[in-house]
Amino acid sequence: MKFLNTLLDIIRRNPFTTLLFVVLIIAAPQLFGLVALLLLIPIIILVVGAAIMLVRLRKVQRDMGNSMRDAQSRRTSTNPGASKPEGKVTVHIPHQEPKVSDDVGEYVDFKEE
Repeated sequence: MKFLNTLLDIIRRNPFTTLLFVVLIIAAPQLFGLVALLLLIPIIILVVGAAIMLVRLRKVQRDMGNSMRDAQSRRTSTNPGASKPEGKVTVHIPHQEPKVSDDVGEYVDFKEE
């Protein structure tokens, strides 16, 4: 029903174009077929192109999701402490060599008065 209302709306807005198509259908069906074909080819190309782009985008999305899951599983499998209880925080500070060697200067113990 919606299609019929849309079709009637197009006919009301474009009576001359509709009349031209009706005359072409009756008087020269082969010419109408050629015109219809010329109008349909770009539409078909657009629909097929959109479908191909959609398939490619979904494949890229799936591949990215898989690579993210793989990276997450590698990270949790190489980190044995990853299964700590919630709320427990640990800080890992890497060992740093002193910036000044031990033979430089003298340590003096003092008291504040």
